Amino acid sequence: MKKILSLTIMVSLMLAFAACRDESLNPLPTFLPGVHGFTVFDGIAFNGNLLSRPQPYEQNNAKNFPKAAQNTAKIDLKTRWVSLDNKLTVNKIDIYVRMLESYNDPDGNPKVADLSGNGKGKLISTIATPAANRQWNSFSITPQQIYDAYKTATVKYDKVKAVNVFSNPARPRPTNAWMRPAETATYGAVEADNFIVTWVLYTSDGQVFNTWNPDSICGDPTSVSEANSNCQISFVVK
Repeated sequence: MKKILSLTIMVSLMLAFAACRDESLNPLPTFLPGVHGFTVFDGIAFNGNLLSRPQPYEQNNAKNFPKAAQNTAKIDLKTRWVSLDNKLTVNKIDIYVRMLESYNDPDGNPKVADLSGNGKGKLISTIATPAANRQWNSFSITPQQIYDAYKTATVKYDKVKAVNVFSNPARPRPTNAWMRPAETATYGAVEADNFIVTWVLYTSDGQVFNTWNPDSICGDPTSVSEANSNCQISFVVK
């Protein structure tokens, strides 16, 4: 009888404490569902090894723009969105590209200009109806697309006067060869134009995902799987 009475008192006390609990003071975070993306160069062989990282198909510069005939060139990529708990659905993916131009200032110091002016890049392509969770979506990026997006970009190379990047008399960019490779002679030691591809995911419930944890998502350390992730991929001109 004493045991039953003790259990009854304990249960009553637990119910009383639970009824008075203020959930706003709960130190444990509430984790909401989210989505992330994984973008790779298309058409790159796996080398028969799916377990080691990094893989050739996801490395930066696995493909690059050519030095000439850029009006007919392209880089093929593929991307997929991932919902680990299957609670969200992505209904649109925007592809952005940041263009970074290297140059030397009047004092000979190496500089890098982000031509987007916002650190986020410019919209290059939209996947209006993405495939289902963890399924690939193919797309391409061309020099023509990037030229069209950045053709009005300017840089103050002398720290004073803004000069159009693509009509800069001090460093001409010929038609059909707008994007520049690395240089060591004519203009001094200058790195190649660099292009950083990022993406924005839109879900059917109106959420927008464009920023992820730099450690767990952007620097995904796990072996290759359908849940892999990254936050950007880049290439240059070679």
